[in-house]
Amino acid sequence: MKALIRVFPLALACLFLTAAVGVAKGGKNVAWAANDIEWKENPTVKGAWAATLWGDPSKGAYGTLRKVSAGMDLGMHSHSFDQKVVSVSGTFEFQVEGEPMKELGPGSYVMTPAHVKHSSKCKEGADCIYFEEQPGKADFIPAK
Repeated sequence: MKALIRVFPLALACLFLTAAVGVAKGGKNVAWAANDIEWKENPTVKGAWAATLWGDPSKGAYGTLRKVSAGMDLGMHSHSFDQKVVSVSGTFEFQVEGEPMKELGPGSYVMTPAHVKHSSKCKEGADCIYFEEQPGKADFIPAK
């Protein structure tokens, strides 16, 4: 009985690992050249574009490239889920409410927890492109 108690967790871990590897092997490879990525203009925000890479931002977890025009100020806002962002091009002026503004250029990373008010502005001179990932539906909640 003691041997079974010792072996069962190991067997269970192996089962989950095998299932995970099977899913990874059965997954579809995706490789898009920059010219193959489909950008769609945001119908409600002039000068904002998005290219969803995985998931569906209108329904749940997703990863998307976003592009905003030089000079665009997104103002103070928050999101319902933690948001992870990596800057690809351009320079952002990023500020969490009550903290100093930071300039974030290409390669910069931001993780903003859910419901934390922050602002972001793409500096003049070049459009800004960034990768954004959330574990839930995309939203934009303007600060009051």
